[in-house]
Amino acid sequence: MSLERRISSLEDTELEVMEQLESAQRSLAEVTAETDEMAARAGELQSALDQAVSDLDAQARVALGERELLVSDLPEPLVTLYERMRSQADGVGAAALRRRRCEGCRLELTASDMADTAAAAPDEVLRCPECNRILVRMSDIGV
Repeated sequence: MSLERRISSLEDTELEVMEQLESAQRSLAEVTAETDEMAARAGELQSALDQAVSDLDAQARVALGERELLVSDLPEPLVTLYERMRSQADGVGAAALRRRRCEGCRLELTASDMADTAAAAPDEVLRCPECNRILVRMSDIGV
C-alpha cells in the first residue's frame, strides 16, 4: 500500500512537471515568435534607414555640386571669409538680416548699426556686430 501511494505521488508529480514543461514550451514558442517578428521589423527598419541615408547622400552630392557652381562665380576673398566664418560659427558663415535682426545670432542690431548698414554700398560685405557672421541684406531689412 505504501508503494502504491508512492507511485501515485510520483505520477502526480510527473503530471505537474509535464504541465509545467508544456506551459514553458508555449511561453518559449510565444517569445520565439515575438523575437522573430522583432528581428523582421528591425530588418525592415534597417533597410528603410539605409535607403534614407543613401537618398540623403545623393541629395548632398547634388547640393555640393550646385554649391561648387555657385562658389566659382564669387570673388575668392568673399569665399575665404565665408569659409573662415563658417568654421568658427557652428557651420553658418552668413545670416539673413531681417527686420533689424541677424538670423544667425537672433539679436537685433542697434540703431547705430542699422544706420551704418543703410549707408553701406549695396555690394559691401557687412558683418554682424554680435556674432561676426556675414550679413545678407533682405528686402525687409527694417531700415
